[in-house]
Amino acid sequence: MLRAQPPLPLPLATSGKRKKPAELQLPCGWSGCQDICDGEWNLNTHIAQHLEEYVREEADTKEHCCRWTDCDFRCSCRVEFERHSYYHGYYQNLLLQGQLECDLHPEIPACTAPARHKLPHLGQNFRCGWTDCEREFVSIVEFQDHIVKHALFEYDIQKTPDDERPKTQCNWSLCHKQMGNKYRLIEHISTHSNKKQVACHHCGELFRTKTTLFDHLRRQPENNTHNFQCAQCFKFFATKKLLNSHVVRHVNCYKCTMCDMTCSSSSSLTTHIRYRHLKDKPLKCSECETRCVRESDLAKHIQIVHSKTVHQCEHPDCHYSVRTYTQMRRHFLEVHGNNPILYACHCCERFFKSGKSLSAHLIKKHGFRLPSGHKRFTYRVDENGFYRLETTRIESLEVTQQILSPQVNPVLEIDLKPGTGSCFEIVDPTNSEFERIIVSNDANEAQMMGEVVISFPSLPDPEEV
Repeated sequence: MLRAQPPLPLPLATSGKRKKPAELQLPCGWSGCQDICDGEWNLNTHIAQHLEEYVREEADTKEHCCRWTDCDFRCSCRVEFERHSYYHGYYQNLLLQGQLECDLHPEIPACTAPARHKLPHLGQNFRCGWTDCEREFVSIVEFQDHIVKHALFEYDIQKTPDDERPKTQCNWSLCHKQMGNKYRLIEHISTHSNKKQVACHHCGELFRTKTTLFDHLRRQPENNTHNFQCAQCFKFFATKKLLNSHVVRHVNCYKCTMCDMTCSSSSSLTTHIRYRHLKDKPLKCSECETRCVRESDLAKHIQIVHSKTVHQCEHPDCHYSVRTYTQMRRHFLEVHGNNPILYACHCCERFFKSGKSLSAHLIKKHGFRLPSGHKRFTYRVDENGFYRLETTRIESLEVTQQILSPQVNPVLEIDLKPGTGSCFEIVDPTNSEFERIIVSNDANEAQMMGEVVISFPSLPDPEEV
């Protein structure tokens, strides 16, 4: 049977707390149906009745066509057809929730993106990942309600009479986070089930919270005011929240255990280890003895060395051709776009056409050294469009503690300027005035912060020694 089970009742709001919002009136989109349902669950139950009737009438059909208005979905699997139909009700609720939020906040600009009201491909049923539970659901609404029951039940069994604020553990597969209360656990578990709260009623994109919906509306080119700029890469963002989310990408939270390299993501650290510390190169070129780590490296090698394919400049009266798109892009910017790519030395303001040339200049002329674990210098575009040496690294607190620990990193002082001892300059990027402090290797003197910037040390100019 396809009939839905009633949801687990939630506790009523007590005095002094925000009341639960009223259920939306959701029209059924099934062809020929004019019913309006009170809330998402009633609409889901109503769709189940349509599907029961459909099964009785179309039991022998080999191709199932969606009965929802303006939907051209077709499939040969009846379960997939049911899964798709239930998702229509779920999606209908999200669209109206998004429209309601926009109506309540007229100061938020309207969406200008093209309409994309198309349901995602649902290749399989929704499976619960809670420990010892492998139930599957055709209806996403029933699935989302089911995992809320897990959270509430887990809270009840973990709660003890002596604990006024017990920690409740998430028992989703491979996740054992502890939440302060059952409501935070419900919010947390929704990330495992990819639950959405609203959808943009204009373009149809789904969002986990109304805040991300508002960010979607503000960040569109027509609405973006570009008021917030990243101090690291100079990109502009429409809101401070978007800027803060972006800045996290500059923070190195992972440190290599074999050298001093730090990375902003686990995937970047994995790539670093594979290239710098492992000798395994499983992929061999079929035309020469070159071996590569990844398929993308092998494809690039074949394109540059063995392929006869070339990119021809499409600009009139230009006969320039090259084998890589990157070189063609640079040619177009420099020759036809009047926008040359230049690398500027921050010490003497000399300019170079490549990062390789500037690196050689920094090492030979100014005595710079690569930090342990780094294969090359990193360059970033400044506010004037020139590529300059990245002289700061933003590290997380844990990584900073590892770097400053003499037991973990005894060779750091080799790269320090004479006279600086074992101190590092620290910048708090969360402070609007970028307050600078000095941190010592001595644990008694060190003042740790959540996010820090550690300046790359450089050696003095050989001519000045």
